[in-house]
Amino acid sequence: MTLEKLRMIDQGEEIMRALGFSQTRVRHHGEIARIEIAREEMPKALDMELFDRLSREFKRIGFRFVAIDVDGYRTGALNEVLTQITTSSE
Repeated sequence: MTLEKLRMIDQGEEIMRALGFSQTRVRHHGEIARIEIAREEMPKALDMELFDRLSREFKRIGFRFVAIDVDGYRTGALNEVLTQITTSSE
């Protein structure tokens, strides 16, 4: 994890808070920002105008692609990905 990646994550989470999402995480996957939103806040996220704004804002901070995780916000989600990578490489 680099300082630049941490800055992008922080800016992404700030964007989400400014849009009114209280429980959210931005995960950095190279060119992809994977946004986790609390399940109860998902309906608010499913709006074409919001999609356009997220695309614009996240590309402005350096991501090429933006994805909303349909599983929603959950603690330890990054560990799930790391465990899968470790297990598949063994």
